[in-house]
Order: sequence, then structure tokens, then C-alpha cells
Amino acid sequence: MKKSHKFKAGILLVLITGAALQNTLSTPQMVDPVTFETMPYAMKTEHTIILEDGRTLGYADYGDPDGFPIFYFHGGQESRLSSGFMDSTATALNLRIIAPDRPGIGLSTFQENRALLDWGKDVSALADCLGLKKFSIFGLSGGAPHVLACAHTIPDRIVRASVISGTAPHHYKGRLKGMWFPVKLIHWFAAAKSDKNLRRIISHEHRALIEKPGKRLAQMQKYLPKPDRLLLKEYPHYGIEFIQGSLEAYRQGIDAVVQEWRLYVGDWGFPLENIQIPIALWYGTEDKMSPKYRGVYLDKVLPSSQLHLLENEGHFSLIRNHLERLLKDLEPSDLALLQ
Repeated sequence: MKKSHKFKAGILLVLITGAALQNTLSTPQMVDPVTFETMPYAMKTEHTIILEDGRTLGYADYGDPDGFPIFYFHGGQESRLSSGFMDSTATALNLRIIAPDRPGIGLSTFQENRALLDWGKDVSALADCLGLKKFSIFGLSGGAPHVLACAHTIPDRIVRASVISGTAPHHYKGRLKGMWFPVKLIHWFAAAKSDKNLRRIISHEHRALIEKPGKRLAQMQKYLPKPDRLLLKEYPHYGIEFIQGSLEAYRQGIDAVVQEWRLYVGDWGFPLENIQIPIALWYGTEDKMSPKYRGVYLDKVLPSSQLHLLENEGHFSLIRNHLERLLKDLEPSDLALLQ
């Protein structure tokens, strides 16, 4: 591998991260909205439930606790902390953001032989525990296949669903079109018979995040596509949040991150053509990690979808710059739909 490619491949793993500080554990409790808005951050982020099979499922709870519920599925190398930046916007819109860690990430127990279709069961169990009959869902990047898996397995519970800058299946011709070389490289490693190279690059990135976070932020500000670069230069704390959210993803080690990459490029276990509920697809025209062509492909195969191509937006800038619009699109058009 050429040195420059190896260097840039290391960068990409930090680029699929999210927001917020790590905090000490706190027991979840019911509180009134005013108290919720001013409570210590950890009390919003350190929730857990025990699933039927004995696994722990961790989640964060942002926004208005009495608002319409929306589940957010974080991207790869992200965690429940990655949606912390949504808290104030969701509160202003009277929306509740529930952000679970996937198995092996953050507070959630690792699940051997996990399949994408398993995620719908975990989400249903969490919704039941919270007393939620219906809700909307959306996911960024690696969260996309989990949105689609839920749309396939629990469509009757979903009011609206959105894919933001999402990955797509790995089997169609042109699946890597428009993609930055380091991201292509990770896909090749993930699809290989052996996960040796995938583990090596993920382990390297994990160490770099711990030992040289400042260097990683500088790399993000230098090498990302222009919209993302400008965003992180204007708001450098966003990059710090990305890194901190990524570190939480590695709380239990690298196994879950490796497992997820293998899931992305493997057989998803369900035909997209069978998904009948509407899916909104949001992609930035300058995104080189999950290029707009993935949105075009999904729009072709999903029976009921609407593709939104946002000009001059990248992989990270889109969700930051258009969060209010994205959240409003997930609200129910008719309250009767919640019955």
C-alpha cells in the first residue's frame, strides 16, 4: 500500500464518529421537562435496559421527554453520544431523540453472529420498555441499513423513516462510484475472506484517537471534502465531539466495529424491494464517503422513496446544517397515525 493511501485510510475511521463527552454512569429516572433540560449531561446519556436474552442495551435520551419519539441510529464508529448535538434543536421542536448503542458499542453488550435483521427486535424491546407504540426512525451512514432493517421487520410501528448519507448494499455494480479511495480501501478489507487487515487498520485508528486526538482533528480539517472541511474549521468543537463519540464506540474494544463493517458489505438478509413504507433519502452532492450515487441506487430499488440531493453538502455537514429540516420531516402529519 502506498504511504499516502495508508495515512488517509487511517483518517477515515475517525470520520465516521459523533458527538459528546464521556460521563460517569447514572441510574435512569423519570423527570419533568424543566428538570430534564437542565439535568447533568450523564443523566441523559447513561440509560440501559436488559433485553430478553440477557444482553444490556444502552441508550441516550435527548430533547423533549414528552415530545414525539424519534429513534436515531448512529453511524459506524459512533455511539449513542453521537447525537448529543441534536438535544437543543429537538427540545425547541418538542421532539424526543432516543439514540441506542448497537451491540458491542458503548454500553450495549456484544452480540455474537449478529444480523442486521436482529436490530428491529432490540428497537422494539426498547420502545416497549419506554411505553412507545409508534415512532419515527432515522440513521446516518452505517445507521442506514439498520433503518432499512427496521422498515422491513417492524413497519407497523414506524411513522416515518429517513436515511441520511447512508451506506448501501455491496452487491450492485457501481457500489463504490464517487467514493474517496481510503473509504474504498476499508470496504475492500471488510469484504475480504480474512478480517486481518480490517482489524489492523481499526486497531491503529483506535490507538491514534487515544494518543493523538489533536492531530486527527487537524487531518479532518485538511483532508475532508470542502463542505465538511469548512464546517470543522468554523466549528472545531464539532471535530472534538466526533472524536469523543468515536472513543465511546471503542469502549469495549474493536470487535463490534469490525463486526459492523462485515455486516455492511455482507448479505443484508432482506430484499430492499420488499420494503413498503416510505423512505426519505438525504445525500450531499459533495459526499465522498457515501456518495450521492448510493442514494440514486436506493431510490431505484425501494418501492416508496424520495431522494433529496442537497447541493454543496458533505458527509458530516448535511446533518449539522439541515438538522431542523430533517427532524421536522420525521414528525407525524396526522396525530391519528400514533394510535
